[in-house]
Amino acid sequence: MKSDLPKITRPPASGDAARIISRDIKLMARACRRKFSIAVKKIEGSIVLDVNDNAYIDFTSGFGALPLGGQHPEIIKAVKTCAENSMSIPPALYYEGAVELAEELARIAPIRGGVRIFFCDSISEAIDAAARAARWHSGKSVILAFTGGYHGPMGEALVLSASSRLRRPPMKIVDVVYGVGRNCAECPISLEPERCRGECLKLSREIVEAVAPDDLAAIVFEPMGLETPTPPPVSYMEALEGLARDFGGLLVANERATAPARAGRWFALDRWNFKADIVCLGEQLASGLPLGALIARDEILDMEPSEHDFCCGNALSISAALATLRVIRDEGLVERGERIGRTLLKRVREMAGELGWMAHGLGMLVGIWPPRRSAGAGEREARIIVDECFRAGLLLWRISSTIIIAPALNMEEEILEKGLEILGEKIGEVSRLSRASSA
Repeated sequence: MKSDLPKITRPPASGDAARIISRDIKLMARACRRKFSIAVKKIEGSIVLDVNDNAYIDFTSGFGALPLGGQHPEIIKAVKTCAENSMSIPPALYYEGAVELAEELARIAPIRGGVRIFFCDSISEAIDAAARAARWHSGKSVILAFTGGYHGPMGEALVLSASSRLRRPPMKIVDVVYGVGRNCAECPISLEPERCRGECLKLSREIVEAVAPDDLAAIVFEPMGLETPTPPPVSYMEALEGLARDFGGLLVANERATAPARAGRWFALDRWNFKADIVCLGEQLASGLPLGALIARDEILDMEPSEHDFCCGNALSISAALATLRVIRDEGLVERGERIGRTLLKRVREMAGELGWMAHGLGMLVGIWPPRRSAGAGEREARIIVDECFRAGLLLWRISSTIIIAPALNMEEEILEKGLEILGEKIGEVSRLSRASSA
């Protein structure tokens, strides 16, 4: 079977798929755009099967939601067991599963000292709760976020986002200031990593000094975002910590894209031995089931019930999250992700070099994108590469001109190699066409 992958025998949007797609277009909100014209029948590990019996290699991990791929037997077993006992636990009642998950997260969280944990149903809710907790704990109101950051599609999470994916946030921006986001691959002040010292944060410091010198509640950041997934140098993280300390603000890390284990550590912050005050996670923690988690220093979540009353994740999601963490630990996927990730980055960098593009990443999260000077043409080329890979049976994630490679943590190496072969072939084709058109 593996030797036959991927397998495309019928046009993906034909037959039964065409009827499903037509019904979807007729009834779903126009904002519900699908990335690919696939009508999914089943996801088995890192293989997406459609209703036309085509089989695709998934280099997106379910667009970040499936760190172990689809249908992992331990996840299925945990969810079935939970469903047999109770599909839902009312938030007014105690539930051992929630306590066990909190204990698991407390053991590995990159937070100094004791922790308290808050469960909800999405990363947006977790970020929203983090902002509320930071303001309550500090008695301050302003939060610093960074351009290019993305924290979720609704509520305070949307307000704190300043990404190219969002053109017109449908909310009034209140008590949020934006600093210049970093892109260490193309440093805005042209410094090499060894000379960094977080110099780009000086503008953020000036902004806070100008508008909220005594009123900074928190700094919300992604250790490594998706638009330009470049890990910052240690000196940047030290400068970020210093910025928060100088203004008395909390550090809130959004690890939706990088944890658990995606960055070759349980949390990306572990790469720098960095301790945050609050860490937020999303549905990837529960292998795709709706879940948000906020982990914080214990005094930050010492709120009364009237401050944030609903503190309970879905029971099925909590069961899936417990199983996800245990599989990652038992199968050594943190260490495997680091080992395979080094090879993955090396291979992808060689491919990106054919286009004159950059490639960066950590663990099983790698991105390639064009230099700033060719961003317009680069986005067209990125779209062509993703579309051609799709036609060949490989699913990739694209945000603007960045192509993201994020295979499941447990993807078999034979399947990973087949996917890389397709990607290399399509990048080579685009590179040759680009050179021919410019000759």
